[in-house]
Amino acid sequence: MPTPRSRLHRLRAFARYAAALLREFRATLLVAGVAVVLGAALFRLTPHDALSGRRPDWLLSVYGAWTALLGQAVFNPPQTWYLEVLHALYPILGFMVLGEGVVRFALLMTSRRRGEREWMKVMASTYRDHVVLCGLGHVGSRVLESLRAAGAEVVAIERDAGSRFAAAARAAGTPVLSSDMRDDAVLAEAGVASARCIIAATNDDLGNLEVALDARRMNPRIRVLLRFYDQRMAAKIQAAFGIEEAFSSAALAAPVIAAKALAAATSTPRP
Repeated sequence: MPTPRSRLHRLRAFARYAAALLREFRATLLVAGVAVVLGAALFRLTPHDALSGRRPDWLLSVYGAWTALLGQAVFNPPQTWYLEVLHALYPILGFMVLGEGVVRFALLMTSRRRGEREWMKVMASTYRDHVVLCGLGHVGSRVLESLRAAGAEVVAIERDAGSRFAAAARAAGTPVLSSDMRDDAVLAEAGVASARCIIAATNDDLGNLEVALDARRMNPRIRVLLRFYDQRMAAKIQAAFGIEEAFSSAALAAPVIAAKALAAATSTPRP
């Protein structure tokens, strides 16, 4: 049975998801809204024979503008030249704007079912105060399991879209961005600017260091855990760059690394 806390978490997740969809379709909604308001104003200013020479109220005017976008005329024939122009242009505008929005939404829903990149981007955009995990290899996948078990929200970045670990993470509900973690745009899509912690857990030492520095540049308050093969170099990098934890997988077992990640994810953010 869902607990009050889990229900609240789901409600917050739904609200963030709805906000993400509104951002995704904001241009379509804005154009359609402006067209309806403008059309409604023109209908409201015009006396109509169908209303015995009266002007329609605002509700009927909004309805008339909306149906004009869909190619339907409430008042036929149009009473003035500007309404004739409106009825000639609005179906084209509606086809371009509303049709494009419907197609994009359908593609997004298809992407959701298939776990494709566009849907992953939308889901990742709903996260706040989360953990960004770069690399879903053997180490990264175990860290992810521990984070999820502790109730932490995680967005993962994995270059290999066909990786079995990436597929398992997506199936478990974790957004996985299949791209190069060194790309600033990908880090932005993963929500680094609003994340509390980033874990660079790939087997590419220089790539991990680059991501750590990029993340700190994009979000000075973010906590950083960095995987580095050479334990001696890991300690020097940790001291030189102010990284919270630079660990060597040659020296630490995956459960220990996961425990360190959880400690950073649940501690107080950097001042």
